[in-house]
This record gives sequence, C-alpha cells and structure tokens, in this order.
Amino acid sequence: MADDIRGLLDEWPYDPEEDLTVRQIPGPGGEARLQLRLELGLLEMHAQGRPDGLRPAGFPSLLELHQAQLSRVDDEDEYQLDHEQCQALQQESLQYYHRRIGYLKLGDYLAAVADADHNLAIMDLLRDRAADRNDWLASEQYRSFVLTHRTRAQMLAALDQQDLAAALAAVEQGIARLEQLYREDYQRPELLQTSDDLAGLRQVRQSLIQSDRVVIEGGDNRELQLDRELAAAIAAEDFEDAARLRDELEQIRQAKRRRQAQKGIV
Repeated sequence: MADDIRGLLDEWPYDPEEDLTVRQIPGPGGEARLQLRLELGLLEMHAQGRPDGLRPAGFPSLLELHQAQLSRVDDEDEYQLDHEQCQALQQESLQYYHRRIGYLKLGDYLAAVADADHNLAIMDLLRDRAADRNDWLASEQYRSFVLTHRTRAQMLAALDQQDLAAALAAVEQGIARLEQLYREDYQRPELLQTSDDLAGLRQVRQSLIQSDRVVIEGGDNRELQLDRELAAAIAAEDFEDAARLRDELEQIRQAKRRRQAQKGIV
C-alpha cells in the first residue's frame, strides 16, 4: 500500500548496537528535518521551531505563546496554568528532548544548547505558574539532567573550536549551577556527593584540567589530543571509549615517567 514505510525502514535499518541512530535530511519544502531510527520505526522532527512543526496560535512554540500572554496581564499572579496546560507544555518539552539528543549525536552542539534552554524555560514557567505544584514537580525532576546536557553540549561546542579555556569555563559554570540547585534551591546538600550528574561533570572537569596542564608543561600532541577526546567521551557518556582512552593515556604517562626517571627528573 502507498502508506507503507517498509522500504524506508529497510533502507535505513535499526542497529541495536548503536545507542542512538540519527540523521538529518531535507524536508518536502527543503527545510531540514531530523530523523531518529527506532526499533519499531522512526521519529521525524523539524529542525527549527517546534519539532512537530506546529505553531500554537501562530507562535513558534507553546512556551512562547504562554510567555506572550503572561507579558500582557496586569497581575502576573492571576496567570495560572491548569493541569491540561501543564501537560501540553510537558509534551512539548518531550519533543525538544528528542531533538536535543539527536543534535548531540549529530554534533550540532549549539542547537542542543538552544533546545535545552527551551526546556529549562518550560520548567521555570511551570514553577512560577502551575496551579498544582505536582504539575511543576513532574518536570522539575529532570532539571539536573537537562542542565548537565546543556553543559556538555556547550563544552563540546568549545572543543570543536579548539577552545580549551571556554570548554573548561562551560563545565565550571555547569558544576556551579548544579551545586547551587542542590544546596540552595532544593535544600538537599547531600546531593553534592551523591548526584551522578554532578560526579560526571567533575570527571569531565578533571580531564580538561589535565589537558590544560599538558599544554602548559609542553606535553606531546598525542597526550593533549587524548585528554580532549577523554573529556568529550565522558561528556557523551561513551564510557567504553573513555576506558580505552584512559588506558592509552596511562601508557603514555608511564613511558614519560620512565624517561624522566632515566634523566634523574622526579
């Protein structure tokens, strides 16, 4: 039948070994689309505006519609979002999440940052305007995760430009935001030690600091490149590649220590 997409799926098979399979294609009007290959089919999204291509009441997104309406009320406290409105915003954030991970996989890191910012703004709106606190909490539980994605995307964008200082600054800022979130906003200081998101960013920071130290000490290009690749692998949560890179770095550093010992340098 004409609506059968089996031919398309056969041409682009699902790979269970890949954590995410994504590509960018031209849409019917020439505008870019992102496609995510899933086990039972595929998900296609617009590259600009809302991923589903809709324009709620003529606005680029539901978030921007509510922001515009809020800006026109005399008393902001009177602007409350009911359960259905909150659910619609949460559904929009899910669309932007799917596109964000697609952009991260494609290496379009600044686009991933923009989509993370969109979802953080939705969380802020729900925090301030949800009539039922539970509707806000349903999204707020993901703030740390989204902040981490945003930090990693910003760092990877800087590494793409060979700007190690900007990459390290992005990670430092991300760590500070998470620490403030746990300590002040949530009043849960124990998360400073138990959060996987924070621990992951601290690992990335350490790799970047080591890379910076190699530059200062005049280390060889291979060691510097491996340090940068290690930071990127940790940021992308590619732990198998990160383990391989750590092993190679350790071999290089062991060899360097042996050479220094032979020269009497300790």
